[in-house]
Formats: sequence, C-alpha cells, structure tokens
Amino acid sequence: MLDSIQELESKLDFDNNNTLDFKALLASLPTPPTQGYPQYRLNDKDKFSLQIGKRVLDSELNPQGQIPVFSANVKKPFGFIDKELLKNYEKDSVLWGIDGDWMVGFIPKNTPFYPTDHCGVLRVRDKSIKAKIVSFLLDEAGKKAGFSRNLRASIERIGSVKIPLPPLQIQEKIISAIDSVESQIKKIDSRLEMLETRKAEILANALNANNERERERERTGRA
Repeated sequence: MLDSIQELESKLDFDNNNTLDFKALLASLPTPPTQGYPQYRLNDKDKFSLQIGKRVLDSELNPQGQIPVFSANVKKPFGFIDKELLKNYEKDSVLWGIDGDWMVGFIPKNTPFYPTDHCGVLRVRDKSIKAKIVSFLLDEAGKKAGFSRNLRASIERIGSVKIPLPPLQIQEKIISAIDSVESQIKKIDSRLEMLETRKAEILANALNANNERERERERTGRA
C-alpha cells in the first residue's frame, strides 16, 4: 500500500508542477500591442453590448439548480438557481466583477449562467472581434485603470475603456495558442482529480483492512 501511495503522490507532484507551468505560461501571454491597431470604446453599440445582472436573494439559490450564478467573483459561481435572466446564449460572454477585487471571466456560447447585480456582462456584436481577446484586453485595461473594491468597475466606467484590436486573423492565432494551453490544463486537472480520488480509496481500503484485523484479534483474544 505504501508503495502505491508514494507512486500516486509522485504522479500528483508531477502533474501539479505541469499545471503550474501551463498556468504561468497562460498568465504570461502578452496582450496584442497597443500601438498600430485601432482602438475601440466598449460603449460602442455597433460592436459591443454591456449590461449588469440582477440581484439574487439567498432564498432563490438552490443546491440542485442547473444555472450557475456569478457575482463579483466571476471566476467561480457562488451558487445555483432554477431560473434564467439572459435567455439568449448564442454569443460568448465576457464577465467582469463590478465592486470586488478586479476580475474578468469568460463564458463560452451556449452556456447558461445567471449574473447578479455585482456582475457585468459584455458581448461582441461585430464578427471581426473575438470575445476571448476582449476578455484579456479588458483584464489588462482594468488593472491599468485601478478598478477595485474602492474604484468600482461601473458600467459607465467600463464603457469608457478603450481597447486595441488587431485584425481577425491575428486574434484567431492568439486564441488558438490560448486554447491549446487551457486544454492541457484541463487534462492535467482532470488527471489530478482522478489521482486524488484513487489515493483516498487506497487509504480507506487500507484503514478498513487494518480495522478488520484489529477486530479479528479482539475476537481471537476473547476466545
């Protein structure tokens, strides 16, 4: 059993390091240059739509709900709900936290979610612009603007943000590289989860076997 656990831990360490390497690479990917490309305001209604979600009460949350609810933390849902707000999910969505630590998230199209009034939603209307690129550019712009708990990223402030957009072909190349890294991270994370589960099963089986031996010794001793 000890050898099995040590082997699993070795695999876990290896995969953990790989995940960290990939995530560091993803975080280090440069955004498109700010010079030489046209700049667009996010309140340009021909190219983008901006909206804020609706307040959700604790009583509306349902652990068995199918729709994830996103608030100021746009990376992780804080609960689930049974109703929808947006209805239409034909486009990718870029989320931003309005009044928490500055944070930007990305929800691929055809993925239902429910934004609260602490979460903003940006969608792209122009086919020559990729939402995933916008999410990275918005994240960088928000950091430069200093959006935070003290400086709320209101819809008006987000609308005034300008982002540089390279040609579609360049956007697609950047997204392809990002998708490749993210795919590897998902595979490793899945493997890590499997290995952790297997480790727990081995430990549980070993403890059960040890308890059974102890009970058998007690029975033998009494006999």
